[in-house]
Amino acid sequence: MEKSYNQRWKESGTTLTYKEWRRREDEKMASFSGIPRPSDSLKNDPSYQKTITTLTKASGYKTEISDKTIFGINKYVVYLGGLLIVGAIAYKIYSKKK
Repeated sequence: MEKSYNQRWKESGTTLTYKEWRRREDEKMASFSGIPRPSDSLKNDPSYQKTITTLTKASGYKTEISDKTIFGINKYVVYLGGLLIVGAIAYKIYSKKK
């Protein structure tokens, strides 16, 4: 079971008030990549762009699109699964008509 925010705040040992700590945690969760959202002036900074590029490469994030997978699953496995589902539906329809 996941701990409540209040329990995590007490265990963190922070000097922030609960409200400030909760706001900080919510801001962390709002950022999809775990990196705080930059201001507009920071987005145009070349060193910021270089850092983001380095982090994405180091994390193993792939920027190229692969034609071998669909949602990370081999495309032939997806095709086979779809064929099985369509076949099962067709069988059910056929068996009900008899």
